[in-house]
Amino acid sequence: MRVLIAGATGAVGTRLVPLLVAAGHEVVGTSRSEARFGELQRAGASGVVMNGRDAASVRRAVLDARPDVIVHQLTALSGQVGDVKHFDESFAATNELRTRGTDHLLAAAAEAGVGRFIAQRATPAGRTSARVAP
Repeated sequence: MRVLIAGATGAVGTRLVPLLVAAGHEVVGTSRSEARFGELQRAGASGVVMNGRDAASVRRAVLDARPDVIVHQLTALSGQVGDVKHFDESFAATNELRTRGTDHLLAAAAEAGVGRFIAQRATPAGRTSARVAP
């Protein structure tokens, strides 16, 4: 199976890539920077630059990757401790990736005919709709 991991160079993505490659899947990982492609290649995956907040960037990455499945691991938590007393402010960028970024990925997935979409959910502030359930 060809798998696109959105956020492949993040905390979860870096652990997921080698597991999927070892299971025999062809993995394409996204990163905000080509500078992180070396670690993807060492794990047996290829990389594509993508900005999860930009619909055109997401569309381009998904259409170029031609995945069978998309795994959504996008966050903006790199190097961030976070302030739980001011959660909305501390995690605004990640929250945007979890909402608007998910919308971008779902739209691109639909256009590309992707059959499966997996998204992690790490907070109780869930997202529900006809297409996405907690």
